[in-house]
Amino acid sequence: MATFSTKKILYGSTSLIPTIANRIQEEFQNDGYEVAMDALSSGGYDISITKGGVFKAVLGMKTALKVTLLPQGSNIHFEAGVGIWGQQAIPTVISMLFFWPVLITQIWGMVEQSKLDDKALDIAKDVVYMNNNNGAGATTSNGSKFCTGCGTQNAESANFCSGCGRPL
Repeated sequence: MATFSTKKILYGSTSLIPTIANRIQEEFQNDGYEVAMDALSSGGYDISITKGGVFKAVLGMKTALKVTLLPQGSNIHFEAGVGIWGQQAIPTVISMLFFWPVLITQIWGMVEQSKLDDKALDIAKDVVYMNNNNGAGATTSNGSKFCTGCGTQNAESANFCSGCGRPL
């Protein structure tokens, strides 16, 4: 059950997915988070990011942020969902029935304070940006350019992104 979700298409090679996943894992572990990564048969990754706590452990809580990286054509589909996932379905459902206002408030507060989803997205964007012609915009077959910073489609002749102003 996710409380909100950030979805973004990153215009970079799908071969960058393992690099992005490893960078997300490294950055969050350096900040004291527990990170679990699962490689998917599709070539993507599921990444679960959590910070320990007795309250969550007692209730069987496992994840505060789940990041999914999936190949989508020749690009990368990024999704970060913040919410509650339990290690066991029945204890989680029971806990949520009685304690859901406290749980939602606690997890939402942790995520809002640290902006976990924004941080994961920024890491993914950085990897794509650094590996995509040293920051040049990705060009499609019809000649339009996509900004590697924000994903906005721009005219082929554009020198700067119309969405965020970055050089293309």
